[in-house]
Amino acid sequence: MNKKTLLDKLRIGPWLILALITTIGVGFLYPHQLGVLLWSLTKLCWGAYLGYWIDRSIFPYARPGDYQCNNGNGLSAIALLMLRRALIIAAAILALGLGV
Repeated sequence: MNKKTLLDKLRIGPWLILALITTIGVGFLYPHQLGVLLWSLTKLCWGAYLGYWIDRSIFPYARPGDYQCNNGNGLSAIALLMLRRALIIAAAILALGLGV
């Protein structure tokens, strides 16, 4: 395996380690809060999943990966498509995160 691809896969590794350490800390200090933490993570994951599929169902022919860049303006169009998807996903995560 190429060293560069391995480093690319481990780029977010420190954040994962920090999340695991804080989860273990919560488990030792406040074990009754682990259910709340799990429920919050579940809502976050569902929000990301639903936001992605909401974007795909609303804009079936405007997917960022399917856009062909034929001229100089194509890159800005791809960026706008990715921004649209990110905003829809963020709105879904926020909606589920603010709910009970």
